[in-house]
Amino acid sequence: MNIELQVCGLVMLIIFLVFIERDRKLNVKNRLLFIAAFGVCIACLVFDIASIVVIHMAVYEGFSPTVTKAVCKLYIMLLVTQGYCGFLYACYDLAVQFNNKLIRNLAMILYIVGEILIIILPLDYYMEGRSVYSYGPAALCTYALSIFYISFTLFLSLKHKKDISHRRLIALFTWQGLWLIAALIQFVFKEVLLVGFAAALGMIVLYSQLENPNEHIDRATGLFTQNALSLFLQDKFNYNKPFAFYTAKIKYLVPFGELEMKRNAVIRSARGFLELGDEPVFRIGDDKFCVIYDSKERAKEKLMEIKARADGVTDIPVEAKFIFFPDSTMLTGVDEVFNFIHCYEDSAENLLVCDQDLVDKMRYRTRVYNLIENALRDDRVEVYYQPIYNVKAGKFTSAEALVRIKDEDGKMVSPGDFIPVAEENGQIIPLGIRVFKKVCELLATGELQKLGIENIESNISVAQFDYENPTSFVKKHIEEYNIDPSSINLEITETADTGLKHLLNLNIEKLRAIGVTFSLDDFGTGRSNLDYFVDMPAQNIKFDLKFTQGYFTNDRIKHVMEGMVNIVHNMDMKIVSEGVETKEQLDAMVSLGIDYIQGYYFSRPITSTEFMEFLKAHQG
Repeated sequence: MNIELQVCGLVMLIIFLVFIERDRKLNVKNRLLFIAAFGVCIACLVFDIASIVVIHMAVYEGFSPTVTKAVCKLYIMLLVTQGYCGFLYACYDLAVQFNNKLIRNLAMILYIVGEILIIILPLDYYMEGRSVYSYGPAALCTYALSIFYISFTLFLSLKHKKDISHRRLIALFTWQGLWLIAALIQFVFKEVLLVGFAAALGMIVLYSQLENPNEHIDRATGLFTQNALSLFLQDKFNYNKPFAFYTAKIKYLVPFGELEMKRNAVIRSARGFLELGDEPVFRIGDDKFCVIYDSKERAKEKLMEIKARADGVTDIPVEAKFIFFPDSTMLTGVDEVFNFIHCYEDSAENLLVCDQDLVDKMRYRTRVYNLIENALRDDRVEVYYQPIYNVKAGKFTSAEALVRIKDEDGKMVSPGDFIPVAEENGQIIPLGIRVFKKVCELLATGELQKLGIENIESNISVAQFDYENPTSFVKKHIEEYNIDPSSINLEITETADTGLKHLLNLNIEKLRAIGVTFSLDDFGTGRSNLDYFVDMPAQNIKFDLKFTQGYFTNDRIKHVMEGMVNIVHNMDMKIVSEGVETKEQLDAMVSLGIDYIQGYYFSRPITSTEFMEFLKAHQG
């Protein structure tokens, strides 16, 4: 009998079924659809083999034709079911489109009507040698329905390929393509029974590429991975299943370099989470975990339990921070879950309980982040200039370049709205580079120099020294625009991480060697104070606006500034005072011995064109 390929396919599926049932898995809709398709595929192969057997018995041994036709009809009905299950599985990533009731109902109606037609329509069978097949209107109906489901599945996948991962798209095309090609070959060459084997081979491709649970298991801990969490959450949101969750950042303070001790500590944490219950536990970072619950009451109970365990660790110092999110309906999707975790994972609170206010703040931060990204992409980053008055020269010889961005409607965004967000998420780095480039473009025209400007101050983030060598981009733009390096003054905030001081000073020296000058910005508001600026090879110190204003309201600040002026001048450095807003303040700063004055008394930050006009009007 011609059943070798079917038996081979059945054996392969049974072996893989053992693997499927043995592995830890997430109970998500996608997996349930796969299991359903897998089960129908096995049933198809069983009844494919059974139909060949009963046809052989009916032809050569007088077996009941009625029972034979019934078995054959069950087989072809299962083929249609397999096509329908494949369609449902393939549409998982197209949940938005497929949740359209019309499409869903039409697909189900077509399936039911097709199965009824197969039952009603006549079916016959044929066998001679190794050639064995069913034929008749019922068989033709089966071919039509199967090819329709396969073709429609491929069509939807191709049409909405942007909504499907590339890997899933390839796997689906391989699966359905194998089945379609096999069906067409078998339709033409009826003695070549390929459909069942091709379907089995396609299921194995799906398992290995998409449904292998080992890909979602963290090898070190046995917990689910962050990708698995994304899949799990997507299922929850797709099918409106509310949930609660908490994250735990448990950091064992093991000695640096003790990798084995670190690994054992992480495994210890993982084991603790697994002992809490059957809920899925995800490792979403080196020391960060997330657990999903169906109810907020159980989530809170288990959170308190794992927190008590962490607090009770005495053999190794441990830091533990928790985020508790009691109601997923406050969030709109997977991205917001991860955004929320990322936004608050470094909160100062050991236990942060989510509320609507925190969600709103996260959304605001996300909107601003996207606003900055779009402004960088669409070149809506602008540079404003605030003139700096040279007391000795009696004119404006410098200006500070300040970043500004516009929204999609061309409206200017307040720096107070986007600068803090940019500093938190690292966008201050590309913003700083963009500003520096535009400053170089303006200096390259030579117009500022003709109006008495000696240099432009441009802010550079200390983070730049950590993530990217600033010497590279500074030199690049200076050379690209062929400008005098001495026309560039880079402002470094004094709140730099002291761990970066060596790298910071090294880069400053490299740039000073070619003529670039430096200012220590915002002095008086950071952590470094005296010991910091003593070591920094800068030429200027900038008194922060609050520091300057404090001179007139706080006697202690007044005494500090008076002392600092002498110290700075004795170190052969100059002082810029920011925030001067009145004539009285200007006179006081001049009397104090301040070298450069910056503030609203002279001008607010203005566009490059306005800055040119300002210089023409005031330099005389």
